Amino acid sequence: MEDKKISTQGYGFVIVSAEIFEQCRKDKSINDRKMISYFSKDNDSFYDFITKGAFIPVHHIIYDRYSLYFSIGKYDKKLIKDWNIKIQWSNFNLAVDNSNSVWAIEIDEMEKWSLKKLKKIEQIEGKYYDIDENEYTEYKALKYNIPENKYNVNIYGLEKKVKNKTDRENYGFLFELMNVDKFVSNTDSSEIDFSKLFK
Repeated sequence: MEDKKISTQGYGFVIVSAEIFEQCRKDKSINDRKMISYFSKDNDSFYDFITKGAFIPVHHIIYDRYSLYFSIGKYDKKLIKDWNIKIQWSNFNLAVDNSNSVWAIEIDEMEKWSLKKLKKIEQIEGKYYDIDENEYTEYKALKYNIPENKYNVNIYGLEKKVKNKTDRENYGFLFELMNVDKFVSNTDSSEIDFSKLFK
């Protein structure tokens, strides 16, 4: 199976429960589709979205392509056998509806928010080029199958045990999803320094 990695041209990505995110938009009568720009002007709405588990931003990370892993319950070490855990962040909210899915979407793509578009696709592709101008596919958005539930999420920052010589694609993230009956966390991911992964 191809290891599809999420691109971060906007220096970050979000894990988003698309239907719940859209419902939050409707509840607040938000017409603007440039959602990151909107949140920069309305911190209260941003906080409300993350508290309800609509999305988890992972920001201020270097432009690269990152491997993402998801575990329902405590992760199996075999899942990340080629990686070292460098850092952990805990207690994020994520709600998954009966679509049984979440998306990883690079931050720039959140400036073109469209649930209608996401319903028709499984991924959003882009292109990048190496120093010899060879063209490659990268992914601006990827869909993942996650069962309907409320989750308390632990995020693990990963570094490859054997690094690529190009100094690219050497980092990733593991999302450990623990079932909960109700949200009790109010962790504000905008206050998290995810750049510590690279230090």
